[in-house]
Amino acid sequence: MPFCDKCGSSVSDSSSFCSGCGQSVAAVGTSVNASTSAGAAAAAKPARIETKFFEQGEVLVTNARLVKGGQTFAMAGVTSVRTAVEAPSKKGPAILIVIGIIFFLAGLASSVGVVIFGLILVAAGIWWLTTIKNIYHVILVSASGENKAISDNNQEYVGGIVTAINEALIHRG
Repeated sequence: MPFCDKCGSSVSDSSSFCSGCGQSVAAVGTSVNASTSAGAAAAAKPARIETKFFEQGEVLVTNARLVKGGQTFAMAGVTSVRTAVEAPSKKGPAILIVIGIIFFLAGLASSVGVVIFGLILVAAGIWWLTTIKNIYHVILVSASGENKAISDNNQEYVGGIVTAINEALIHRG
């Protein structure tokens, strides 16, 4: 399907203008209508065929756009892409473990119920600590700054998206 070189929106074969940004376009292989002004004919660019580089889950990467769910980024504005890693805080589980140890020690002098409650808190804190994963971000860089486009706990998934975006940037020339 043809797409707009300016914003990445899909363009129907019979359209003269992009429905997304209004830029004048000419379908591949068709000549400009005689009634079209000379200025519009000079500004018109032929639409290109969209090439997919990645499609998994709700993420699509093509030479024209990056789509994540309901959000679309035009590849024409992207100058580079990179990955960032965010390590979530582990304060919550650590505090829970410390409180559990305090209950456990206090229970040794008073009651078995308090000891068991302390052990449950320690176990819950350890479980919580083991479930915390790094968050990997796809950072799109454009003239207007950086944007965290996609975030996920799966490093390979995010790496595949970044590789596909790099291929799309190279492909668009």
